[in-house]
Amino acid sequence: MKNDLVSIILPNYNHAPYLQERLETIFNQTHQNIEVIILDDASTDDSLSILKAYENHSKVSHFVLNKKNNGSPFKQWKKGLELVKGDYIWIAESDDRSELNFLETQLEQLQNCDMSVAKTIVFNEKIDGKELSHPAFMKGNEAILNEDLILYCPVLNVSSALFHKIDKSKLHDSKFGKFRIIGDRVFYHEFFHGKKLAFNDSTLSYFRQELKNLSNLDSKTLKYLSEYFWEHIKFINLATKKDNALQKARKPYIHRFFKRVRDRVSRKNKLSVAYLKLYLYYRFQLLKPY
Repeated sequence: MKNDLVSIILPNYNHAPYLQERLETIFNQTHQNIEVIILDDASTDDSLSILKAYENHSKVSHFVLNKKNNGSPFKQWKKGLELVKGDYIWIAESDDRSELNFLETQLEQLQNCDMSVAKTIVFNEKIDGKELSHPAFMKGNEAILNEDLILYCPVLNVSSALFHKIDKSKLHDSKFGKFRIIGDRVFYHEFFHGKKLAFNDSTLSYFRQELKNLSNLDSKTLKYLSEYFWEHIKFINLATKKDNALQKARKPYIHRFFKRVRDRVSRKNKLSVAYLKLYLYYRFQLLKPY
């Protein structure tokens, strides 16, 4: 698979401190048949001064700078996916990093699956060496994404995954780009439901998990938590309409994510009108037939 073209999408927003390291782990891969699509979502830090050095790099096929931030990383994913030419795709988040044999070993594994997910190590200034457990592999090193996994985001860090190119017509009709918080979960369901995923422990991907990020709900406001819950409702309703086999999972899914929000809302906020509206919306969704 040495001659296979890999399209690498690099979506960036205000990750200047980590960009140089990330770019080096992309351009120095042992597999060199690559095109790099650099996307910047109107960064306000020093990102552009770093990225500009790569604008005319021979491996860079697209260099796209947004004049205005679009508010969702998943819109950037979709923009990049619309531009790819390769048979294989890597969405390399701009604050992560990887071993230099990442693509080489991932390509080998993709001969037998639809998505290969590398062993993933969590790191930041205080954590180094903790392995991230992707829910897709709770029962083994291979998994088929089906209704049994609907309660989970199967792959917790997209940078760890390499996958086959996706249908452009299906991409046009996809909904994941309309989500701000859980677009990755929607993306996996839209393009990999019923597909085979395999775990690759022959290389490492490193996931930078800041103490305060989108995944850390404990520090979020009621407004954010409400949006998080609404997005989950939107997702499970879309998924259920598309696949009737998910009907039985719908109510447990709604319970699961309301409880996740409820347990993080302060006692004071639980007395607010905003929380009452959220609770009533939750109850309404449980009664709503699909």
